[in-house]
Amino acid sequence: MSEGATNDNLPPAKKLRTEEGNGQLDDSIDHGKPGTNKEAKMTSFKDFEVVQILNNNEENKSVSFQAKLKGKEGTAVVMLQKLPFSGEKLQEILTEETKLQDLFENDIYLNKKVLLSPELNEMKATIIYPAEEKHILRFEKQASSFVNETPELYKDVTKPFIESSSFSKQWIYNILEHKKEVERIVFEDTDPENGFILVPDLKWTGEQIENLYLQAIVHRRDITSIRDLRACHIPLLKNVLNKGTEAIEKKYGIPSYKQRVLLHYQPSFYHLHFHFTALSYDSPGTWAGKAHLLSSVISNLEICDDYYQKATLPFTIKDNHPLRLKFEEKGLFPKTES
Repeated sequence: MSEGATNDNLPPAKKLRTEEGNGQLDDSIDHGKPGTNKEAKMTSFKDFEVVQILNNNEENKSVSFQAKLKGKEGTAVVMLQKLPFSGEKLQEILTEETKLQDLFENDIYLNKKVLLSPELNEMKATIIYPAEEKHILRFEKQASSFVNETPELYKDVTKPFIESSSFSKQWIYNILEHKKEVERIVFEDTDPENGFILVPDLKWTGEQIENLYLQAIVHRRDITSIRDLRACHIPLLKNVLNKGTEAIEKKYGIPSYKQRVLLHYQPSFYHLHFHFTALSYDSPGTWAGKAHLLSSVISNLEICDDYYQKATLPFTIKDNHPLRLKFEEKGLFPKTES
């Protein structure tokens, strides 16, 4: 795909994928070991058997669990999430095939359980197979702690952790090299220094514009996170911000002032990427201690060349995350009992 190209025939994101997972420090993706996913497509859950529930999240209407597959080694991590309500299908719901069951009635107020046909009761499945212990930990419900990461803590704790991280980036390179997900590319700038690829995030099905969520992955491979950014990267950041928002407005009709563009710190994978969401969507990872607006990042670097090498960056981290253990060993937290 040539520089500045868009894919105007993008199909909706698949609801069942075997090469990606919703990896969480909070909400981004990690794809496990390279070369371990089978080419055969999963078309049902007939061979899945629940091992344990990892997280039942009422807020985002999802459940995550570990499962074993009959006749296969290893286990899978699966997240099932109810898809957002579609107003376009409302009339299809208002038929005699939709059954109502009484919960309670009081004067003019009626509370009913609605039983929909399978076609109108869709869910999205995110699957990691084979899953490793670190994937299970990332999906498991856990309390979180707050870290005020000074430049010294980054140098002594976080940076060595990033450099020793065993998470594969092959799935990222597959996208950047057009080996996978070519049909999902919304926009690409092929410039090796300032270019990027814009693709739908796994949390978005591609069907409802009000919940729009895309990621921009830069072509450069030498920037792991916000900590690596300096003033010399401003052209890259402005290019992502301007061309990304323009591509989204062109394809989906959402103007730049209705978009939220941000970075996460800590990110869930250490290759520079950006999150584009519709402002109407209260997306995961937009809270203090996680999100950094791209426009603010650019402004900070315009003021100070090495702002993110000097700044203390606060973030939240799950108590079962391996990086938190590193901070424990440094004395930042009391040691947890095993």
